[in-house]
Amino acid sequence: MSDQNQSLGPAKPNNSGAETRIALALTLFWLLACCLYIFGVPNALAEATASLLTLMITFMAMFFPVIVIWTVAYVSNSVRIMQAETNVLRASMDQIKTVLAEKPAMDDGSLKEQLAEITALTQQTDSRLNALAEQQTAPTESGPIRTDAAALAEKTPEPEDLSQTKLPLQTPTGPERMPITVAEFIKALNFPENAEDKEGFRVLRRAFEERELGKLLQASQDVLTLLSQDGIYMDDLNPDKPLPTVWRRFAAGQRGLTVSALGGIRDRSALTLAKTRLKNDPVFRDATHHFLRKFDQILIEFEPTAEDSELLEMSQTRTARAFMLLGRVAGSFD
Repeated sequence: MSDQNQSLGPAKPNNSGAETRIALALTLFWLLACCLYIFGVPNALAEATASLLTLMITFMAMFFPVIVIWTVAYVSNSVRIMQAETNVLRASMDQIKTVLAEKPAMDDGSLKEQLAEITALTQQTDSRLNALAEQQTAPTESGPIRTDAAALAEKTPEPEDLSQTKLPLQTPTGPERMPITVAEFIKALNFPENAEDKEGFRVLRRAFEERELGKLLQASQDVLTLLSQDGIYMDDLNPDKPLPTVWRRFAAGQRGLTVSALGGIRDRSALTLAKTRLKNDPVFRDATHHFLRKFDQILIEFEPTAEDSELLEMSQTRTARAFMLLGRVAGSFD
């Protein structure tokens, strides 16, 4: 290929300068003929110089053919040069086509080997990711949500002040209220499905009897109402399901990349609307921060007693989806 490139030097037309030699010969022949006419024909010079107009016509008759000869010579030389350059270009294109046609054939073996290596590495990575996913999700396939276990850790009663004397007042002792169960806790976070969901309203009433849980549900109801004013409904969102370990890390106080999966809301419209309102609406901003704090407090209480499958169920409730959406736009996971 290098030899071929060297052979393609600057474009030089064949018989370069032939037009010039021919034009020069024709010019000399014509001028000699004119001189023989003027000086050889009697009275020709006198008639040519009889008047100014005659003299001008004589000069035009002598030199106009010369101009035509040299114009034709110049055009002919330009055409010859263009043809030579076209031939060189055509030869270069032919060489490029030849190289392109030969290169795949020469590199086909190495290219196939590289593709095979990439495919093998991809398959290994996929198998490792699948194995890791199975290890992470295996514990979540445990039994159904418990209906007999308390969802929130019981508060430790404050120690009595022995310096205070007890008054002998008899207070009526009623039946002790049963703490809300895990199943009821999750159902309450999701709110009733519709006006006919009697079980949902019953569980919601029980949940409001829990002091801190009632505050969370009220805060959740407030932000859900505000979001609905912008056409954002939790049932329309389809967030990624964070692994239970991510919820546990967040409850333990970790932030940043290890808990970024909690912001798995992909609805761009909902994210943009919520972020814009969070920035411009102080009422919405206060409600959002209050809701995020209450959810964080309840999650810290719920996480130690919850199984992995129950954390996954909790993450699908309307309250948890609102937390994932608002937590992402507020930067709670950073």
